[in-house]
Amino acid sequence: MKKYTYLGLFALLACLGLAATAAGDSGTWTGEVIDLACYVANGDGGKGADHAKCAKSCVKGGQPMGLLTDDGTLVLLAADHKDGKPYEALKDLAGEKAEVSGSLAERGGMSVVTVTTSKKAS
Repeated sequence: MKKYTYLGLFALLACLGLAATAAGDSGTWTGEVIDLACYVANGDGGKGADHAKCAKSCVKGGQPMGLLTDDGTLVLLAADHKDGKPYEALKDLAGEKAEVSGSLAERGGMSVVTVTTSKKAS
């Protein structure tokens, strides 16, 4: 019986460790909100003030949204399952600089920030 108790305890601890890894690091990032469809296909032609109107149209139409941080890192933005309003508010800031807070997770070479707060960067 002790053997099964230890085995169950080990499995529980392993699951808790995986959950902690999957949760990611919390933080705040600043950069341009971009529509990934245009940016990935067109590079620098898919960002900036000249592209803002198109970016807003694309993300409001359902294209995926990303944040191109000030240091050039590109992250996918995802809505928080508890409150998607901060993510939705970023659609109005496409093509502009924003400050995004949330948790960062990485898998298969892709970095994703689950957005918990957002605002226009000053």
